Amino acid sequence: MKTPIITALLLGLSVPALALATESTGCTPEHEAMGHCKMETPAKPAKKAKPAKAKPKPAPKSKPVKAKAKPAAKPVAADPKPKASTCSPEHEAMGHCKSSTTPAIPVSDGSAATNIPVPFPQAMHMGDDPTLTKVMINQLEIRQADQGDNPLAWEAEAWIGKDLNKLWLKTEGESVGGNTEEAEVQALYSRAIAPFWDVQAGGRKDFEPAGREWATVGVKGLAPYHFDVDAALFAGTEGRSAARLKGEYEIMLTQKTVLSPEAEINLYGKDDPEMGIGSGLADANVGLRLRHEFKREFAPYIGVNWSKKFGKTADFARDDGEKTQDTQFVAGVRLWF
Repeated sequence: MKTPIITALLLGLSVPALALATESTGCTPEHEAMGHCKMETPAKPAKKAKPAKAKPKPAPKSKPVKAKAKPAAKPVAADPKPKASTCSPEHEAMGHCKSSTTPAIPVSDGSAATNIPVPFPQAMHMGDDPTLTKVMINQLEIRQADQGDNPLAWEAEAWIGKDLNKLWLKTEGESVGGNTEEAEVQALYSRAIAPFWDVQAGGRKDFEPAGREWATVGVKGLAPYHFDVDAALFAGTEGRSAARLKGEYEIMLTQKTVLSPEAEINLYGKDDPEMGIGSGLADANVGLRLRHEFKREFAPYIGVNWSKKFGKTADFARDDGEKTQDTQFVAGVRLWF
């Protein structure tokens, strides 16, 4: 009888204990026996971390960087076997074949750093500087005289050559009643020395009123403000010398109508009675002509011309019964081709 009672007491004590254990751990004995329950260990309180004292570290020493030299480019070996030309002799003779080795003409972008030699040899051809010619009859006019026949006066020039070098021919004179009273011809070599300026040298031959020969040197060109200038020095035989200065200006009234004032003076170094010329300032001519260009090559004009002789030249004129000063109305034509 004692055994059942003891068993009952043990069971009575174990049930509350088991309940308390289950409540505290949340795990039944059966689950704990199967290893499903793990006891949680209480976390230990963390210790307060002490602030660490930072020690200054020395700066790392920089090592010099050595530049590595790049290997030089290997020269490209030339093709020992040139390619055969695919151009026939007929096409090559006509200039249709171009060599691939011909250097291209350089093109500048306009900057000062671009230096292109001029002239570029590959850009110069024979056709770039052709031989040209021009004939200009600046004056072919009849002048109204006070008495006697009206004189016919002319002034013309022509040239042939290239851009820099030319041969010039100049002539001027006056004829009265079919008789030539004044006439001269110049043959000059002309060389361009600046834009719009040529230096000229050659000879001059006077036919009337007496035969004279002169060596000539001068300049011809366009002065500032568009003045056409023709200046020359002459040296003749027997110590003769002379100088001539011509100037002309064109005022464009319209695209085809031009008013042209002009002047000419002549000086001589010594007297020449046979020519009717005295030393010093011999004569001066001033003209004003109004022309209309129906074509650039054909322009009739009207105008007035005033002339005067000075010094001993005027004395020679008086001795021959001539006037020393004259004003003439003129009508003529200007041509070039």
